[in-house]
Amino acid sequence: MGEKAKGLISPDWKQAIPGLIVCIIFAYLAMNFSHTLKVLHKDGVGWATFLYVSAQFKYVAILLLGGILIRNTVGVPKSWMRGIMAARPIIKPGIILLGVHYVWSDVIKVGGVGLLLTSIFIFGTAATVMVVSKKFGAPDGLGGIMAAGTGICGVSAIIATAPVVRSKPRDLAYAIGTILLFGTVMLFIFPYIGMALGLAQSQFGAWVALAILNTAQLIASAEWYGAGARDTAVLINAARIMFIPVIVLFSLWFYVIRGQAANAAGRGGDVAAADANNAPEVNIDKWQLFKDKFPVFIIGFFIFVGLNSANTGFFGGPDVEGSAFWAINNMYKWFFAVGFAGIGLMISIDDLKKAGGTAFAIGFGAALAKAVLGLIAVYLIGAELLTVVGG
Repeated sequence: MGEKAKGLISPDWKQAIPGLIVCIIFAYLAMNFSHTLKVLHKDGVGWATFLYVSAQFKYVAILLLGGILIRNTVGVPKSWMRGIMAARPIIKPGIILLGVHYVWSDVIKVGGVGLLLTSIFIFGTAATVMVVSKKFGAPDGLGGIMAAGTGICGVSAIIATAPVVRSKPRDLAYAIGTILLFGTVMLFIFPYIGMALGLAQSQFGAWVALAILNTAQLIASAEWYGAGARDTAVLINAARIMFIPVIVLFSLWFYVIRGQAANAAGRGGDVAAADANNAPEVNIDKWQLFKDKFPVFIIGFFIFVGLNSANTGFFGGPDVEGSAFWAINNMYKWFFAVGFAGIGLMISIDDLKKAGGTAFAIGFGAALAKAVLGLIAVYLIGAELLTVVGG
């Protein structure tokens, strides 16, 4: 047991300390500046009202825009990068804590609608990208990771799928660059598009959960738009990311097993033979693969949903001042802030320029189509079915 516990800790964890401290300090300053703007706005200070209300210059925007500005002007020392990279996943504990906002009726109603939407969009996008990639002669390694990246949740899905479809380092760089570029652009413009179109909080949350490819970026965009958008986005995103192991298995079948089966049966023509020749024989434990790729942190989220749904009074609620769940509800934003600091400081213009070639054409085409179709879907569904009511 002790050896297993040690295996969960990266051997270079000490190298992450400087960057993590920087992100924590940055988050603290941004949160306090955002609070100051809020107070000045309530006191009737005109410029503060413009920044806080009209420009939506809250802690999310401060951390993202400030981080990008710092990274691409004065720069970030290499000794900080390990910690900045480690800061991004800190958003996940924040998502777990947000479970106190929900009851099972929310999961059934909003989560049920979200599960249906994500199923259609995930498999529709992934299958389309795979077929289009084949048609245009893209390597299987590139097509597989672009299908996973545009279908589910960006970089996490790309990294999970890459070993299965044997992606080359160059394909990985192109795919990640494309996903980050699209996500970064959409992260900043979606809230203003939503406001211009008059999207309800719940509709916007559902839209970004479908359209923005990275979990961290969609959470940032939804939190920027408002609490209702965040609650809907988190719940639908929970349904979405649980499909990661399924898409990995689907990619394995499409690019490897399918061709080998056709070849072994002695049919399928030149295309099947070519597929089989390009894909080495594999013998993968599919159940183990599913377990390895499953996003375990989601279990913690649903544990809090269960505790809040029990309504025992012991934990109180997010709106019951002084209760355990009230304290937890006040903590989540700090996890988000540290994670958003990491996102901002990680966004390098040079890295975004790595998007290019076939990956750019496939990724941007699929992501834009997904965004437009997702917007139409949330308009047709309406706000009520997507609204989280809480306990």
